[in-house]
Amino acid sequence: MKDFIRKHKVLSVMVAFVVFTVSFCELWEPSASLRGHVAARFDLARARYQLLVYGFPSPCRDEYARLLRQRYGIEFRAVAFCIVSKSLCSYADAYDDTVEAAAIGKFGHDVFKECWEEARTNCALKTPTASKD
Repeated sequence: MKDFIRKHKVLSVMVAFVVFTVSFCELWEPSASLRGHVAARFDLARARYQLLVYGFPSPCRDEYARLLRQRYGIEFRAVAFCIVSKSLCSYADAYDDTVEAAAIGKFGHDVFKECWEEARTNCALKTPTASKD
């Protein structure tokens, strides 16, 4: 009888583990944006402002990141390059939306637009133009 009870407990634990694993995997992707918001709130509570970036970098991205870091202490963190999962996009976009709203509230204006426009201007000035002969 004791052997039967022990086998039943082991089987119950194994079934519970499988059910938990399958449920976790099924809920992971749909919860990406919620996880992004929560992670951003956690970082903001520690006064850590950063943007999660993915995709092929634009020519002005380094200048944009430099301006945000120097002026406002906002860091850039690349989370992926060209190949990005839908789940990661949802997570990063939700994270960035939360951080951007908090930064605009903190600094009183759209620091992202300001820095992006200046970065584009600086990049245009640094880019050599072809001479017309």
